[in-house]
Amino acid sequence: MDAETMIHPLDADGKIYAIQDEKGNIIGTGTREVCEILLYLIAKPASASVSGRINAPIERRPNVRAAIAI
Repeated sequence: MDAETMIHPLDADGKIYAIQDEKGNIIGTGTREVCEILLYLIAKPASASVSGRINAPIERRPNVRAAIAI
C-alpha cells in the first residue's frame, strides 16, 4: 500500500488538524484551511527559481525570524 501525506483531525470538534507525512510523522498542525494550504505548498512542483534553473541573487532580510519573505 502506497502511503501519502494526509490531513487528520486532532480533536473531536474538528477545529485542529495535523498533516501527516508518508512515514507517519506529523509535519504541521493548524486549522483545516491552514493544513490544506500547507499540503498544497508541499505537493506542488518547485518553480524554476526554486529548483535552481534561474540564478537570481537572494535578497537578505533584516528580520531573520521571518519564515516567508513578503
